[in-house]
Amino acid sequence: MKILSTRMLSLVAIAAAATSCGLGDASESGASVGEVSLATQVDVPEGTDLVIAEQNASESLPWNLSGAGENVPYKVEFADFSGGAAVIEALRSGAADIGAIGEAPVPIAVNSGVTDIVTVAIEANPGSSGGYYLVAQPGSGIDGVDDLRGKRVAYPPGSGRHMITAALLKRAGLDLQKDTRPVELAGAEVVPTFAAGAVDAAIVLGNQYYKLGKPPIIGDGTGINTGIESLIVRRDTLDDPAKVAAIGDYIGRTVAAGNWCDAHPEEWINGYYVDTQGLEYDDGKELLDTVGTGAFYPIDPASTRLFQQVADGLLDTGTIGKPVDISGYVDGRYNDIVAKQNTLDGVTPKQIEN
Repeated sequence: MKILSTRMLSLVAIAAAATSCGLGDASESGASVGEVSLATQVDVPEGTDLVIAEQNASESLPWNLSGAGENVPYKVEFADFSGGAAVIEALRSGAADIGAIGEAPVPIAVNSGVTDIVTVAIEANPGSSGGYYLVAQPGSGIDGVDDLRGKRVAYPPGSGRHMITAALLKRAGLDLQKDTRPVELAGAEVVPTFAAGAVDAAIVLGNQYYKLGKPPIIGDGTGINTGIESLIVRRDTLDDPAKVAAIGDYIGRTVAAGNWCDAHPEEWINGYYVDTQGLEYDDGKELLDTVGTGAFYPIDPASTRLFQQVADGLLDTGTIGKPVDISGYVDGRYNDIVAKQNTLDGVTPKQIEN
């Protein structure tokens, strides 16, 4: 893993002058909520609601484990969706205010004509496999990606798994659409379809790999995956001062919650891998040790360049049909909140390589 954050196992209160970042009044805090301290407090108008679209408790679990969601000055509701495309549609329909997705859905959506979404926070973990594994049926004689010619390969379209599958095949001199028998499935359908023996290979997530009994891995996301997880909003949501303020507070608490979980791996393994995903403790620990953890980065030229690599990779593998300039779909107004929270928590994200 090339980029990991340096975690201090205790939260150190470091005074930092907070700025409003266009959010209204923000003040130096260091105030404690649950087991975390917040670097920035944002004044949020009374009666503000915030609906967060997540996948597999990705947002609500750290929020609750760390206690970052205590004493929130607005109403928070988490809504779970299956896949990044569904999260984007929830935002566009007004069913959610902010959503958490992986690295591929934004460029894919923009390529399809969706221009009303924007990324307001970026977490990254490049160099890691990301817990994306291309697996083959045991005993199938498929020993590598180059054995997939003419085989049935399952993946969820419009996702990071789609991008990684296409890129792995391209490395082996194969085209996903032309040289294999692609089977496009909803994210939740990939594993049961593979388990039933209906496909020869499938791209699965780390927790799914263990639940499948550790089938042969013929490729993973290393060198393709950036580990980007982004928080996105509908562009016109940023015209609402109350929502803008609530989103700023939410981002600060989310960074604090993520930093706390990374500094408390035992609690995270038990809370996420064991209690939520149903894995054995040893499998969860192995997966966490292998995949590693990411960190929140300011949206600056370096992180935007990393995000652009995703868009370029999607184009290069034929996942999207035209170039996407990601710079028009990122907004760094919350950078100060991210930076101050990382400083308070003793987190220094490593430099992103060119």
